Amino acid sequence: MPLKRYWLTISTMLIFSFTFGSIYDIIQEDNHIVGKFFHTLKDIEIAEIDPNYMVGYFLDLHEIDSELCYLALGSVRNFSLIQDFSRELGYYLKNLGIDFVVFGNLMVLEKDADDPLKYIGNSPYLISEIIYRMIRGLETSGVTPVIIVTSKDDRNATQSLLQKGGSFYTYSDQIKNVDLFFDGNNLYLQKNNLFSLPWNYGKGTLEETIQEIFSNSIILTGWRDEGENLLYRKINTTDIKSVTYFSKSVEENAKKVFSGELLPTGNKNW
Repeated sequence: MPLKRYWLTISTMLIFSFTFGSIYDIIQEDNHIVGKFFHTLKDIEIAEIDPNYMVGYFLDLHEIDSELCYLALGSVRNFSLIQDFSRELGYYLKNLGIDFVVFGNLMVLEKDADDPLKYIGNSPYLISEIIYRMIRGLETSGVTPVIIVTSKDDRNATQSLLQKGGSFYTYSDQIKNVDLFFDGNNLYLQKNNLFSLPWNYGKGTLEETIQEIFSNSIILTGWRDEGENLLYRKINTTDIKSVTYFSKSVEENAKKVFSGELLPTGNKNW
């Protein structure tokens, strides 16, 4: 019986950790708790939140759609579609009670990157344009955008973003001179000036817009023909003719792009 009680206790602790391990206090300079910061949407749905608190979310694109990634966003030629997606994403998050979202990647995709899907692309100017469009879309929806910054960010991408949009809110778990600093236990509001946007705007077409992204991110690379080479969520760094696509829902179109029946819809961004 003691052994059984021991395992029951461990199980309860694990469940508690899994359920509440991704909810953090937002603390002002005066050490007052002013909100809650979430790393999963599931926790937001079940949490009881003080109506006076601000609510933040660390964006995980996989929670929005299991196939969605930054590399797919970076391959889309139509930047207005990225802005539409971000507006609909913000509208969806705003309706969950979220006031601000932490997102982005200002690092350039290198050839030896462990997970290329986490990067927007290898061009600093492409990176800044995608992030800028996401900022504009989120603001339109009524959600305050906060950009992740790290010590490895590309200087040109950062400067280009500043030129496009002026100042922006920053978040880091490495650099302390930011608007929001996360130490692994709490999120610190460094300057007490994070503004919540009072409006809530969108069309409720998030799923359709995500599908448009997948349809507009089919990439043809290489020229040496060695048989059909379809790469699902993988990149081609060789001269072998290949098609990269990001969703099984567009696989038939990817085949047609490879055969020449359709033109590629996305740009190579690696």
